[in-house]
Amino acid sequence: MTKIFIFLSLLVMSLVTKAETYVVCVGIGTYADSKVRNLSKAEKDAKAMAGFYKKGTENVMTITGKYATKTQILKSLRSQFGRAMAGDKIVFYFSGHGYPGGFCPYEMSRLEEGLSYSEVIKVMSQSKAKDKMIFADACNSGLIREGSVVAKPETGSVMLFLSSRGNEYSIESPLLSNGYFTNYLLHGLGGKADANRDRRITAKELYEYVSAGVSQLSKGKQHPVMWGKFDDEMVIVRYGKK
Repeated sequence: MTKIFIFLSLLVMSLVTKAETYVVCVGIGTYADSKVRNLSKAEKDAKAMAGFYKKGTENVMTITGKYATKTQILKSLRSQFGRAMAGDKIVFYFSGHGYPGGFCPYEMSRLEEGLSYSEVIKVMSQSKAKDKMIFADACNSGLIREGSVVAKPETGSVMLFLSSRGNEYSIESPLLSNGYFTNYLLHGLGGKADANRDRRITAKELYEYVSAGVSQLSKGKQHPVMWGKFDDEMVIVRYGKK
């Protein structure tokens, strides 16, 4: 009986797979429309975020510049997030221009060409992943959800972490390699947001660290916001060895 129990235990353990994280990082510094203001840090931001996640997973896609069209972004989201299983995490990171209701892809010159928040959420809602996250470093990003008809996620929760309120700019500085928001986001995910030192960064810990840092650095001109229906203790990332 003991041998049978051990055999069954080993069999169950062999069937248990490690939870995976699937990531799509988008950064657009220069747009097709020459009237759109260039962003010096956007593509660096996306590459830096991708670099962070690549330390723990091979499931990272990075799209920058002229390749970050609406069609390509949606294709990448469907491809990556469609692979996720229950218990996995999916992450969409965007750095570039935003508009009330969505994200500005490379070719956008009028509202109809935008990548709406609703379209992104629709793709994410179809994923089997348990935890779903959006990070957006864009001016007036607090308005990204405005006017959107949002599909209710079929599985799991969606956390939306935005770099600024609806009436604020997301600041870039020549003194930093990344925008204010992404700078603190990277440091926070890397361990500095871990208030109780348990080697896990929760949604609450990440918000408190990034929000305080950005607000202080910007002298009160930029305030990150977090939206969505999710547990404050949702684990965003684990790092190192406990």
